[in-house]
Amino acid sequence: MNSKERMLNAMKGKPVDRVPVTFFAHQPSGTAHINWVKNTGMDAIAIEPEGYYGIHRHWDAPLKTLDDFKKLRPFTKRDPYLAGQIDRAARVVDAIGDEKAVFTMLFTPFSMMKHTLQSETGIMDLWRENEKAFLQVMDVFEETNLAFLEGLKERSGLDGIFVSFQNAEKWRFTPDEYREILTPYDKRLLAAINAAYDYNIVHLCSWGNEPNNIELWRDYDYETVNWGVFQEENLSLLQGRTFFRPQTTVMGGFDRLKEGILYRGNREEIVQYTKNLIRETGRERLILSADCSVETDLPDEHIRWVVEAAEEYES
Repeated sequence: MNSKERMLNAMKGKPVDRVPVTFFAHQPSGTAHINWVKNTGMDAIAIEPEGYYGIHRHWDAPLKTLDDFKKLRPFTKRDPYLAGQIDRAARVVDAIGDEKAVFTMLFTPFSMMKHTLQSETGIMDLWRENEKAFLQVMDVFEETNLAFLEGLKERSGLDGIFVSFQNAEKWRFTPDEYREILTPYDKRLLAAINAAYDYNIVHLCSWGNEPNNIELWRDYDYETVNWGVFQEENLSLLQGRTFFRPQTTVMGGFDRLKEGILYRGNREEIVQYTKNLIRETGRERLILSADCSVETDLPDEHIRWVVEAAEEYES
């Protein structure tokens, strides 16, 4: 069984020879993603959109005020902003071949607008300024995402999408506000992703190390879910098996921060932690990963130790 078969089987609850391993990071290029997955022995890679976070670098006018944003028009799959990402995904797939599973990251319209503005609090100020106008801008980002999906499906050869849901921090929106404002966009995006690909990962992002109102995402149409077990309260991988819908593949288990064992541990410690995690969680429908993106200075050998521990567990 090769890495790709192992990863995709785990996502569908089919037999695997060992628990698959994948981590994701803000690698600076497609080549860096390719080298990283090969050097670490991981089973899959999720391409992060370095250089394409937000669209401020790909628009010829300022994007700071709501009036600025209202001038936006949806990008097509032939525009450099999307074409560049589609081409990078295709090149990564071509270079890796059929040995590893390859995904690319996709963000919700609200997150895309936030990344463009580059302000966690400023985005809320724009929302409060004019809700109707703000939603019209979100619609532009939604159309852009649909064009991105279409282009990826046509050209890239990806196995699926790694979709990041954010913005459910407890300080940002009340649960009722989130359901009214963002849930419809989340669910439409996920429906489009699921229609395009059979293998998708839902990432419930806690990158700011703050807990989310994670129950807001509980009823989404997912099969594989990755979340911050070190950020969310009382939601270990094992607890996730009953929190999320039945027959969900759980993904994670490692703290991405430099205080976590993945960074500070030696081989013996990381191997033992990995084996304990598999034993406690159960090997079926399990993928070993981190809470969120790991830093690019994480030594490759630390990830190889996780892979070796998964192999040893099965021997």
